[in-house]
Amino acid sequence: MKVLIFGLGMHGGGYAAASYFLDHGDEVRITDLKGACDLGSEMESLTLRGALCISGTHRSEDFLWADIVVKNPAIPPNHPMLSHARMVVNDFAWLFSSPWCEQVKIIGITGTKGKTTTSAAVAHVLTHLGYEAMQCGNMGISAFTVLKEWERRHEQGRRLPDYLVVEFSSWQIRDSVQSLHGQLPIMEVCALTNFYPDHLNSYQSIEQYLEDKLELFTPSIHTAVVPDVMMKRIQKQTKLDRRHIRGIDRSCPKELEQQPHLQSAYAILLALGLKYKSILKALESFQGVPHRIEQVGTLGSILFVNDSAATIPEAVHFSYAKFRSMAVHLICGGTDKNLKADAMLEEVRHASSISLLDGSFTQNKLLPLLKANSISYMGPFKSMGDALQASFDAAQAKQQDLPDLPQAILLSPGSASFELFANEFDRGNQFKNLVGLLLEA
Repeated sequence: MKVLIFGLGMHGGGYAAASYFLDHGDEVRITDLKGACDLGSEMESLTLRGALCISGTHRSEDFLWADIVVKNPAIPPNHPMLSHARMVVNDFAWLFSSPWCEQVKIIGITGTKGKTTTSAAVAHVLTHLGYEAMQCGNMGISAFTVLKEWERRHEQGRRLPDYLVVEFSSWQIRDSVQSLHGQLPIMEVCALTNFYPDHLNSYQSIEQYLEDKLELFTPSIHTAVVPDVMMKRIQKQTKLDRRHIRGIDRSCPKELEQQPHLQSAYAILLALGLKYKSILKALESFQGVPHRIEQVGTLGSILFVNDSAATIPEAVHFSYAKFRSMAVHLICGGTDKNLKADAMLEEVRHASSISLLDGSFTQNKLLPLLKANSISYMGPFKSMGDALQASFDAAQAKQQDLPDLPQAILLSPGSASFELFANEFDRGNQFKNLVGLLLEA
């Protein structure tokens, strides 16, 4: 079979797809507009294994050559090159076409924020309670990686996992529905963690973005877990009995009222039939995931928090809530996603200091907001090092006056990262590395 990987990407999805088909003896070509030097060792590794890598351009001849095109989710479905393709798929379409999916209970999770934390927390609790749960999806684990493991187990006569926890972005849902002609697999639980405006640099409207999210909710799912305000819409869309639609807000126990990042996971686990005391006990040992309210370290009374995955203003509000009892030194700003900054106004008003990372969102949205409300700030800075140093200096100054006051230096940008960093993970890693050097010094 002739396979074209359309977009190698920076998070391993294209590499996993190419590796899967190379392992099966297929002919593989990879096309990506980035140069070979930007794509690094992955491109070199795949070339050594026999793949033909075309960087810096897309050629129609490669699409005409291919039996199937595996599309990166960031590439729009109306890309002109796709008109030459015989068949377009994504990793989920390939996995969900496998008959082995019928042997595994699938938990599908989407939402604007909190998807990765929710997926990780659900998998953690299931494992803690004696089930085997695998993860894949938007957190960076390709469905091809999962399918390869299932094939290996089948050859060895080993059982498949009890659960597969799948995190979907709106683009992955859109591509999966199109590739599978609407025939998504049966899901034990399908969840929407929350919904906020996002990706309006890619979508024409908020409603279009929401519609892509909600395509995950088909009549074949067993239980839907959604914010209370979405329950009626989901019932109308899925025709599910009200007993099979759970509201996240009304499911929240008092023990989790101050931990909003765990409330969706709790509701999902409750919908699976697990006992609430067992869920709460297992969640006590959940440590979170990188770049999402990640506590990096402390220096005296100063806590360093990496929340680089907060790429919309509402996420800053969501994360900041955990540190309201502390003096917060906020590092924010970056690249515009055509979103308003107003959702983080309360946070910038109450922050002890604000260090701005430069970028289009900072220049066009944040700075006007700060100036209109007479809020002082430092920057904008062109590097993470300068922003972190400014926040640290402000925290040290406050520590001299109030040595017992708990403080947090919180990287929670509220925007994308691409003008100064490769992506939000690069942004978070730079913060963590610099904090590490600071702690060592």
